[in-house]
Amino acid sequence: MKKRKSRILPLLTAASVLISVLLCGCDNTGTPSSVPEVSVTASDSSQSGTPPQISESESGESSDPHTPPPETTTNPDSPSDTTTPHTPPPDTTTSPTTPPDTTTPHTTPPVTTTPHTTPPVTTTTSKAPETTLPPKPVTPDEPYIITPTADGKTVYQNDYALIDASNSSKGYIMVKLKEAMEGNFKVTVTAVDSGASKYTFSLKNDGSYDVIPLTEGSGTYKVSILKQTSANKGAVVYREEFPVSISDEFSVFLTPTQYCTYDRNSECVELASTLTAGMTELQKIEAIYAYVTDNIAYVSTAENAANGYTPYPDRTLRNKSGICFDYASLMAAMLRSQKLPTKVVVGYAGDIYHAWISVYVKGSGWVDGIISFDGYKWNRMDPTFAAGARDDADYRELIDYISNNKNYNAIYQY
Repeated sequence: MKKRKSRILPLLTAASVLISVLLCGCDNTGTPSSVPEVSVTASDSSQSGTPPQISESESGESSDPHTPPPETTTNPDSPSDTTTPHTPPPDTTTSPTTPPDTTTPHTTPPVTTTPHTTPPVTTTTSKAPETTLPPKPVTPDEPYIITPTADGKTVYQNDYALIDASNSSKGYIMVKLKEAMEGNFKVTVTAVDSGASKYTFSLKNDGSYDVIPLTEGSGTYKVSILKQTSANKGAVVYREEFPVSISDEFSVFLTPTQYCTYDRNSECVELASTLTAGMTELQKIEAIYAYVTDNIAYVSTAENAANGYTPYPDRTLRNKSGICFDYASLMAAMLRSQKLPTKVVVGYAGDIYHAWISVYVKGSGWVDGIISFDGYKWNRMDPTFAAGARDDADYRELIDYISNNKNYNAIYQY
């Protein structure tokens, strides 16, 4: 029994050494490290009963693969070995694996280019609407003004009065008293060769000139200056006859004279230029005709021309009223200032002593859609009658009346 025990002790010792080698021969990663070769030798195998030498190579494998495992008989006299045998932890190192390719594969996107189209033309741009823009200003036409003059080249006179006929070829003469005198004075003009009626004009008594028209064409004219003694009578102050050769039949009807008085500074001239800016001849006539008939009211309180009444266009324009002579004089002044020859005509419309105008235009057409102009002739217009129309039907009836030559009898033309 003692001999058996002596054999177990060397075996246990060898087993201990082997376990220590196994436990200590692993590095931190669990991989066996190189350990020196360990030899356990019994000093006397025959005497001690120890097993023959056990050798372990660096790889940790037994040199004898058939060697049986050592006995593990428990020594009752020794405490049980409670040491938990060291086992290498499982290898938790994640083995390197190629991660899945999550890169979005490159694909050519579909062509989504918007087709080129011409954008629609719109009027709502950054510009302001046309209706908010002020109208383009139109420059008024320059008025056509003839200024009568007394040039002193052809003069007829006596101690009391003077007649300057220097511009008689243009259709007018200049007449005055040589000095201021008391009383009322008249000038009468007779075209001896024509058989026309005698014309009567007022003459200023302050010694300044009056412009007297010669409207009956070329021929001999008799001019008398009278001091009025009663309503229809007068004493002759001076009388003269002289020949006249008219160079332009329209000139006198483009000139300011006593019954159609105006100059460059007249209100009616300025108004005519504003109303007719940029217009044709017929458009000018229509614009002036419309203004006069729409804005001047008829009154019957003034005396007529036969009783010595003298119209003044600017006065009529300011008063917005007048008799037929005022209508005719105002419209004639405005048309003449636009270089449209215009007569102020006095005579009878039916059995009414009346005044109207006659306009000469080269073109043909219509005024107000009713009044016809045939071109290259004098055309009668009656602004007084037209202004009195009650409605469209009445207006058309009046225009029919005015257009009929049988209804008018002209006696004087100024």
